[in-house]
Amino acid sequence: MLDMIKAEEARAIANEAKPNRERAAADTLSDNAINWAIRNCAARTDTRVRMYAKFGHYELSVKFAPGVDDRNGVGNSFYNDLVANSNTDVADAICDIIYGRDQDLISPIQTARLLNTYSARLAKFVNDLQRNGYDVCVGDGLDQGNGKLDNNTIIVNWA
Repeated sequence: MLDMIKAEEARAIANEAKPNRERAAADTLSDNAINWAIRNCAARTDTRVRMYAKFGHYELSVKFAPGVDDRNGVGNSFYNDLVANSNTDVADAICDIIYGRDQDLISPIQTARLLNTYSARLAKFVNDLQRNGYDVCVGDGLDQGNGKLDNNTIIVNWA
């Protein structure tokens, strides 16, 4: 059976919605985007550990944040997941929120929710890795961007 919301529940949600509310779309999209980006990152990590280990490697790097300069539809895999599950404007606003920059697209209450979700799930991800016996650290490279071990990179080691 398809694991999906029932039509009657979707109708009830739509009937209660206030689509003219300022920021409603951006708030909803941002929630969806951050949840999927985090979920995809964790799931890809499991798959990548298996693949890397199969080829004799003992370490991998994971982007668990958009890059500092990720914007305008160009960025690392985490940023690309944000864009894919919302749009460029929302993804850019989420980047601003994560890096403490001003933005006015997402409401203040949703900004607080996003930060809470992001920090709590990041902490859980790192704790889960450590509980499973991995050494975890943060990249400290000065170069920014995809493939760089910058400060938005988690390095997972199982040597």
